Formats: sequence, structure tokens, C-alpha cells
Amino acid sequence: MQQKEVKEKVTFLYPKEILDAMRKLAKDHQRSLIGEIIWALRQYIKQQEQERTN
Repeated sequence: MQQKEVKEKVTFLYPKEILDAMRKLAKDHQRSLIGEIIWALRQYIKQQEQERTN
């Protein structure tokens, strides 16, 4: 049985140029804006964890 992912609602303020770039990337990748932000954050976390182990 799969566990349901726990989610927490938060509000962030983004610089306009970052938000515009993320919207474009989301469209290019056929994701929602929040889906693109979550994907990018997961990639960043993976990268940071790999750098710590090197």
C-alpha cells in the first residue's frame, strides 16, 4: 500500500523575473507552475546532498 504524501500549505513571495522564468519552464515541460517549482526544489536538494557526500 502506498503512503500518501504529506503536504503543507505555505506562501512565498518571488521576484517577478524568477516567477516569469518558472512559468515559462513549466509551460515548456508541460507542468503546472507548482509542479515545476517542486521539481526544481527536489533537483536542488539532490544536488546539495550529492555535494555533501563528495
